[in-house]
Amino acid sequence: MFKCKKSFLAILTFILVFSGVFLRISLAEDIRQPAVAGAFYPKDPDVLRADIQKYLDKAKAKPLNGKIIGIQVPHAGYQYSAQTAAFAYRQVAKQKYDLVVVIAPSHRDPFYGATLYPGDGYATPLGTLYIDKGTAQKLAKDCDVVKFSELGHRAEHAVEVELPFVQILFPDVKILPIVVGGYDWPLCEKIGKALAQVVEGKKVLLIASSDLYHGYSYETCKKVSAATLAAATDLNPKKLCEGLLQEKYSACGGAPIVIMETAARLLGANKAKLLAHTNSGDVTGKRDGYIVGYGAFAVFTSKKKAADHVEYEPLPLDVQKEFLKMARSSIEQYLLKRKLPKFKPTCDAMKEKRGVFVTITENGMLRGCIGHHESDEPLYKLVPQMALAAAFQDPRFPPLDKSELKKIKIKISVYLTNVYKINSLDEFKMGEDGIIMRKNGHAATYLPEVPTEAGWTSIEEEMNSLCRKAGLPRDAWKKGAEFWVYRTQVFDESIL
Repeated sequence: MFKCKKSFLAILTFILVFSGVFLRISLAEDIRQPAVAGAFYPKDPDVLRADIQKYLDKAKAKPLNGKIIGIQVPHAGYQYSAQTAAFAYRQVAKQKYDLVVVIAPSHRDPFYGATLYPGDGYATPLGTLYIDKGTAQKLAKDCDVVKFSELGHRAEHAVEVELPFVQILFPDVKILPIVVGGYDWPLCEKIGKALAQVVEGKKVLLIASSDLYHGYSYETCKKVSAATLAAATDLNPKKLCEGLLQEKYSACGGAPIVIMETAARLLGANKAKLLAHTNSGDVTGKRDGYIVGYGAFAVFTSKKKAADHVEYEPLPLDVQKEFLKMARSSIEQYLLKRKLPKFKPTCDAMKEKRGVFVTITENGMLRGCIGHHESDEPLYKLVPQMALAAAFQDPRFPPLDKSELKKIKIKISVYLTNVYKINSLDEFKMGEDGIIMRKNGHAATYLPEVPTEAGWTSIEEEMNSLCRKAGLPRDAWKKGAEFWVYRTQVFDESIL
């Protein structure tokens, strides 16, 4: 009997010990281990730490009048591109972030869309950076083209090489590593919008990891890389994406740049500044072999004032959403109850006095568009007023009917600048600037996005149409006309 008890206790002890071991194994963290340490960057943590500090010390921060939301950095071996990357990291070195999002291309695994690493973190020789799993899960839930998968993460270097810089500057920050495969503009726009929403309210830094031209011509590298950086710093992600797909520009991380800029603009960015650029030929002195271009730039908010040109900070995502809800609520309440709702401002941005246009579409067709270039009314009053005017007072359309309420879509264009005069159309950037033309008592305007929506490819096409809209001969703009321009922040109900 005693022996039976001893045997039972022994077996029970074995089971408990085994179960404990199994439990510990099952609860072990899933950490992605370094794949390119010792190849792309030093494996020894002391050497790595010293090298990064050396790169940062050599980089000088440039004066930026604004808050940095995103940066683009290269991802080649440190001996080639880390010094260029350091110029971007130096710009944000004194900031504090809740989350760093690293968006990188997939060089090895082919797939369409984007992937999130399904584990707990990424390790480098400097330790482990943990993933913000709550934000990752929300992004995957909200955006059907983003999936949890090891594809793009297993042997990929484009995320990993950025992480030692992140660890040196922000040692306790959470990360969100995103790897992008095949892409087009609708995919990049969808991911960018979803990303902006899931990071809303966080102190976030968006990092796009990308090299530029790859090939065997030093001169072509300089030319194409410069064109790519110029397009990227224009902060027009759709135009950049189209140019990349047409091979006018070259960046292996083109999609990450487009996604970063799309999200950054929704989070308030309105400027980009080139910080550094070079290529492997200049770094090594060997210009007759394989050449890769490297660049670094920052995307940020900016508020500058001049005597005749005022720039406003973009509205943050939560304020954009609130204005869209106010616009729809105003139309609904007037249609259903014949009442005009009253709103109160919830932040200082809503009290600003600047231009607004509200555009209504139905089944993709224009249904009404009314606005003011300038106003004495604050935005929280002006937006509902322009929504009602677009719905019921646009002379080109009958007043909106109740049956149309669920069919319409609302878009708001809030001015990022005042309206200011230009001396020549050489100063006008089609697709970026809105424009007003005045001549002989006639006037007409087009919002910045109109040329893109209309498919125009030249300023002449826009000016001819603008003249017809103003009731003038189509070539009246060529002599004696005056021009004013402005820029807008455009957002619609797809962000709700």
